[in-house]
Amino acid sequence: MIIKDQILKIQKQEIQFQVVSNQHALLMPIGDVHFGADNFPTRKFVDHLSWGIDRGAIFIGMGEYLDFAPQSQRRITSQLREEIQREIDNMVKEQIHRLYSLMAHTGGRWIGLIEGDHRWDFADGTSADQYLCHLLGTDFLGSSALVTLKPSGLPKGHREGETKIFVHHGIGSSRSSGGHLHRVEDLLKWVDADLFLMGHSHAKVAAPIDWQTVSPDGIHYHKTKLLARTGSWMKGYQSSRPLDNSELVSKSRGSYIEQKAYTPSALGGLAIGIGFEKIPGSRFYKPALHLSL
Repeated sequence: MIIKDQILKIQKQEIQFQVVSNQHALLMPIGDVHFGADNFPTRKFVDHLSWGIDRGAIFIGMGEYLDFAPQSQRRITSQLREEIQREIDNMVKEQIHRLYSLMAHTGGRWIGLIEGDHRWDFADGTSADQYLCHLLGTDFLGSSALVTLKPSGLPKGHREGETKIFVHHGIGSSRSSGGHLHRVEDLLKWVDADLFLMGHSHAKVAAPIDWQTVSPDGIHYHKTKLLARTGSWMKGYQSSRPLDNSELVSKSRGSYIEQKAYTPSALGGLAIGIGFEKIPGSRFYKPALHLSL
């Protein structure tokens, strides 16, 4: 697990979007991008990032930035000659550069990127996800990370007002909206955090849980923890008129999502206000979190 502390300076907002007390940042998880998939929603993706920048957002990567190389493909390509693997490495780097061209305006605003199931390791032992981190000027956060966000305006000595985030690409899925959060909620049993983020299932769902606790000076208070699946950019269903019978049959079959009648994803991601507030009746503080879909 990667452990990271990051000081949050108040981000300049061209357009005001204040959702919590003493908001220092609007955190936007970006994951399950699947760049390179058929009919990737380029305009929507770029507009989403720009919407965040205008509102002072910072970003965290949730894995699966390219559609290329799920585990089944990696098993096949691992048997190829070194020369062929190097050619694939170059192809993957070119695709990363194309994705980066859509994200370049977000440089300097990333906490870091974790990896997901769709990933590619280069012959030199580094990965495509690390290469994207290099281009964006941010940290690679491995398979999972525990990140502490430290608002710069929090009074000295009051670390209880910091926000701890557990980030994992995710496991499991569900056919119901609430079911997507079961595996996220399991994390409450063994991770001390305020915000739990998972991708993988392509769902864009969240739930607050009010944690009951007592401050060091004996004041009972509610501390909101947030659970979330962070959305996707992969279109599951695309339509057309009946195609000519001489055309490729695959064009009429649809994606694997359509073929298995999976629920289509609501494209996009979340926006989470990160701040802090004083506990009523206490001299101590707590994180302030609020989530917008």
